[in-house]
Amino acid sequence: MCFYYAVVKVNANRLFENKIISEKQLDLFPNQYFVNGFEFPLMPIISNDDPGQIQMFHWGLVPVSTRSKENAIDFLKKYNTLNAKAETIFESRMFSQLIFERRCLVLCSGFFEWRHKEPGKKSTSKYPFYVTMKDEGMFVFAGIWNQFTDRGTGEIFKTYSIITTPANEMLEIIHNTKKRMPLILPPEKAMDWLSPDLDQSQIKSFIHPFDPLLMKARSISRINPFLAASNNNPGINAYYEYGELDELLKLHPGFFEQSVDLR
Repeated sequence: MCFYYAVVKVNANRLFENKIISEKQLDLFPNQYFVNGFEFPLMPIISNDDPGQIQMFHWGLVPVSTRSKENAIDFLKKYNTLNAKAETIFESRMFSQLIFERRCLVLCSGFFEWRHKEPGKKSTSKYPFYVTMKDEGMFVFAGIWNQFTDRGTGEIFKTYSIITTPANEMLEIIHNTKKRMPLILPPEKAMDWLSPDLDQSQIKSFIHPFDPLLMKARSISRINPFLAASNNNPGINAYYEYGELDELLKLHPGFFEQSVDLR
């Protein structure tokens, strides 16, 4: 799952080098240190209909048949379309056409996931983690998008969903309930995701868990997602120690920070 992430304009060199975005385009959107998908926010997206531009789409995909903004909000209250599961995306009534026709890149600098102390128990303690690339630079998720026109105002709304895969070795430790992660694309292959006329086998070649050796994570202090999104605090991703996690994290020193805040 991926319901919370950050877009902080830091170390975007790999995106520049691979012509995903230009340095000037960073001015088109603000730093967002904690994005709550359940608020259906406007976020910076690069889509296959105009791959040279950054556009602002609403997170939470809705059908093209949606008649108004109010109908869209009602739909999103009933159905969680923040994510699209890779294993079923080609059979899904909601997503199967879009995966061929409307793919996009979701700009990101890190995402948030929780480890459960006792998986399967609703009352169990949870430990939040902030997950980034090793250099904490910007990267992209793979997504799909859609649009609808408000019949009353004529306004066009574009919406998106982030594709998810089974977790890699690091995310299995963190997201120890459903063991999933967002589909992260290597920057050198990201623009290929937007290529027209990809067939099913070509699309599937992008879909696999990202290399955990290129990533890192750190435990952070507990979060109220709605307050965190409204506060937009740069310190939200600072390291926080949970003594009960020390032994677990020491078993995987290549994945986890344990003693310093490297913001």
